[in-house]
Amino acid sequence: MDMESEKNLWWGYKHTSGTLQAKRYFDKLDIIEAQESPFVDQVVYPFPANDRDEALKYIEERTK
Repeated sequence: MDMESEKNLWWGYKHTSGTLQAKRYFDKLDIIEAQESPFVDQVVYPFPANDRDEALKYIEERTK
């Protein structure tokens, strides 16, 4: 089994406070709700990652 097959889909966002949030992606409804929230600064759309730490690094790179 290669590393790619180990990855799950994640998505996340940068909160208006500056904190980063990483979430497992299951349904587009979560992203729609995040886009509509006044507390979400930037949304990062679904991407593959092995774990939450890897997902947070990806989100950090995309929200600089």
